[in-house]
Amino acid sequence: MEGSLVAIDWTLVVQAVNFLIFMVLINKFLFQPLLNLMEEREKELEVHHSEVEALRAKAEALLKEVDQVLNEAKVKAKTFVEEAVKEAKKERDKILKEAHEKATAKIENSKKEIWGAFETERQKLESEAEKIAEEIVRKILGKKAA
Repeated sequence: MEGSLVAIDWTLVVQAVNFLIFMVLINKFLFQPLLNLMEEREKELEVHHSEVEALRAKAEALLKEVDQVLNEAKVKAKTFVEEAVKEAKKERDKILKEAHEKATAKIENSKKEIWGAFETERQKLESEAEKIAEEIVRKILGKKAA
């Protein structure tokens, strides 16, 4: 086997032992710490991912709560506006009714005053008409008598 390129002798065993020792040392000092580091990073990522999911769920819950509060506020505001409109209409109707009643009362008072003044003037005219009629009668009778 001296003439072949590959020779199997005791150096192969030494190289195999060196390779095994090298693999054990590499595994202990390089691969295991690297694998441990990668596992720790994976665990940290999972923790962060779960925290992110928890925060996202909390944010969604808060958004739903905000939406609910806004909807309730809109309903309350709408109710408040409707009540205010109803109250304003009632107040308007009340004011219009009072104004109508006052106007009607003033009209009635004015009618009474006008009728009272009319009656007074009619009585004055009747009394004057009687005086004029008496005077005419006196003049006619006085001329005839004369």
